[in-house]
Amino acid sequence: MVSRSSTPTTLQAIIDRARSRPKHRVWTERLISILFCAFFLAELLFSVRHLSQTVDEPVHLYTAYRYVRCGDLTLSPEHPPFAKVIAITPLLFMDFDLDCTPRKLNELEQFNASLDWLYAHDWRRGLQRARMAISIFAVGLYALTWMIARRMFGLRTAVMASALFVFEPNILAYGALVLTDISLAATLLFAVFSFYLWISKRKLSLLFLAALATGLSLLSKASGIVILPILVLLAIGDTLVQRTDLRSTFRLAIRNLLAVAVIFIIAFGVLWLGYGMRFAASPGHPRVDYVPQNAGLTTRTHFAMKRYHLLPEAYLDGFAAARGISNNDGPSFVAGKFYPRSPWFATPFYLSIRNTSAMLALYLIGVVGIALAFSRRPREWLFLLLPPALYLAICMHSSLLGGIRYLLPAVPFLLIAAAAGCVELTRSSRWVQVLVFCLVVLHALSSLRAYPNYLSYANELWGGSEDAYKYVSWPDIGQSYIEAKTYLQRHPSDKCWYLTPFQWSPQLYGVPCNAFGLYVENQIPSRVQGTVIVSSTLFNYSRPSGVELAAPFRNVPPNAKIGGSALLVYEGDFDTSFAASLSESQMMHRDFSAGQISSALEHGRRSVEFAPNSVVPHYDFCTVLADAGQTDSALQECSTAQRLVNSDPFRGNPVYNAIRIAIDNALKKIGTPSR
Repeated sequence: MVSRSSTPTTLQAIIDRARSRPKHRVWTERLISILFCAFFLAELLFSVRHLSQTVDEPVHLYTAYRYVRCGDLTLSPEHPPFAKVIAITPLLFMDFDLDCTPRKLNELEQFNASLDWLYAHDWRRGLQRARMAISIFAVGLYALTWMIARRMFGLRTAVMASALFVFEPNILAYGALVLTDISLAATLLFAVFSFYLWISKRKLSLLFLAALATGLSLLSKASGIVILPILVLLAIGDTLVQRTDLRSTFRLAIRNLLAVAVIFIIAFGVLWLGYGMRFAASPGHPRVDYVPQNAGLTTRTHFAMKRYHLLPEAYLDGFAAARGISNNDGPSFVAGKFYPRSPWFATPFYLSIRNTSAMLALYLIGVVGIALAFSRRPREWLFLLLPPALYLAICMHSSLLGGIRYLLPAVPFLLIAAAAGCVELTRSSRWVQVLVFCLVVLHALSSLRAYPNYLSYANELWGGSEDAYKYVSWPDIGQSYIEAKTYLQRHPSDKCWYLTPFQWSPQLYGVPCNAFGLYVENQIPSRVQGTVIVSSTLFNYSRPSGVELAAPFRNVPPNAKIGGSALLVYEGDFDTSFAASLSESQMMHRDFSAGQISSALEHGRRSVEFAPNSVVPHYDFCTVLADAGQTDSALQECSTAQRLVNSDPFRGNPVYNAIRIAIDNALKKIGTPSR
């Protein structure tokens, strides 16, 4: 029997335990989340230490530095400044100087200027610090993934979504690179989640939060504009899943759409703030542009917005440039084959090869779970499934898809949805619990097996990372110079050659090889012997010069692979006559631009002599001869190029379509109709 005096104490103990239990659970959840985050950040930063500079990083750093130091946004406007400015913040405290003289550069000149600027300074520390700074977006993306999964579906889903996230090879591949894809993924998810919170609670502070996140999406990447139709569709879709009467549905839709309008207005204010509240892309007066005759509606709208200063000039020009790139009908390499333009199935193909095979199985299980649970949480599923569905549909419609990184904004939505669907199924079946657990473990093992070569990742169904170059474009974006140095230290060679499609020298990273390739002017013999390291990007490069550079190695099995399959190593004696020709052609253009006409023509003749049966040197020499006023010789070279491009083996390769058109145009310009 309990005494009266002891009853209050006992009740107080029960109350204390009841109060302490939620706090204990909160701290446990926080600890789990922090451990996942710490593991993810460590994996991200340790893997990126193995990577050399990649293609777009110097341009992003250089253009952002010009914006902050000079107020100039004329270079690379297709990439808004938000993520780039975050990346260069550590460089502002280093000894990086800059000439603020206004510059008008084409794409190649801009890239070369970026390289010259970066490598003239303490580039190793600068690049490392910039990567650490921009990785904040990847960490933020993880935090959002945890919060959304926890808020919508509970702790079990948050834990599973986090486990999938921290081993996601594509997020690990790009999470710490100075690129804008992860920043868009984070801000897009932030905007959708903020709008979901506003829909759920209708608080003014959450409306402003959604507006801020929407503005940051617009400032992250040109394709961030997709957030606008996403919010409109979510505003309408949310009213349809509420199952109310028609009048209430209509009123709720109007209320939601008015909120979206407010979000858009504030978001465009955030956009103006990101561009310094200045219309002109460079200090001073804006450029004067004229609407071309017979311009379409899109072009007229673009110039009207510039005329009335509705949006910053740099953003409008950048959006137009990005739109032109995405609508480019150039050839595309997908699933081991060249196509005249990116086929519709490029998007599902990249998802199927760049996700782990276990993750693909989890997606299938998740679909079943979503189908069973949709009626219980229709709003949550709407906000998770509609944004990636719309985004991926737009990607499928685009004529250019350069790889998995363009699909990254859809990935966190899909991960959370898959985790929630799988957790739903595990509630009713023990064997499903075991299956899902095993698949998560396999997902982690596949990812860890690829470390640190996530940029060339492919799952085991396609042969793994070692065979990725056979199926996807751009498995090498310059990331493997450090690993090439390590390989040569273990396998030294007296004669070493490095075939690269990039402008910066491997020797900057201590690679003791003679470099040659698309942009390297080093003269090389028509045959080379010894170790030849070849960038696998050349095997699926969408220009004739890349196809012909890789031709001597295409049907030869490599002796080794570096960086997954980023670099292929060959040993032996190889025909490099086209590479020698290309080098001479590059020197021809260099000397011609410098006004050294006779030297340029001599390089052109040698270029043709090295590769008499190749289209590229004849066409290049034709253009220089025509500009030099030697019409008859130009006509002869272009006619030869036309004869070669219309004969086998090039007839069926879409890569040669552009040069066919260029040759025809050159012949017309010279004065002779094409044959």
